[in-house]
Amino acid sequence: MRQQNASDIQEVINHIQSLNRIRELKVEEFADEGGLADRVVRAIHTDKLKPTQLRKVFHTLKIIQQRVQREAPTEPFDITELLKLMPVLAYAVGRELIPREFYQLLREVFHRNKLQTNEDFLRAFDFVEAILAYHKYRS
Repeated sequence: MRQQNASDIQEVINHIQSLNRIRELKVEEFADEGGLADRVVRAIHTDKLKPTQLRKVFHTLKIIQQRVQREAPTEPFDITELLKLMPVLAYAVGRELIPREFYQLLREVFHRNKLQTNEDFLRAFDFVEAILAYHKYRS
């Protein structure tokens, strides 16, 4: 069963890697039950992804999202604050507060090449928000 879960999350990561920009990720692909966000939650057992850690990540992303929403969607995305989040996530993996696979997924979703504009970030934020929602639903 664990091997299947690892391959499920790897399929989601591979799909994200196949995109040129994260805004190419269609809402229909991740928002529906059984979609990519739900598959991520099912692949990573909810007991391995601590709700507190997920909320900390989401809180940081929410602050960035509020700033970005005040700007034009086509403006270049300022990745500075997001870059500061990555070492925090790596630390959480080291302390076994979040699974390595979840960190790898977020690293792909928030890769600087995929986030060229504010619109890209907002789509990435929507994806992570869907993961949070399904995590709460499944826990």
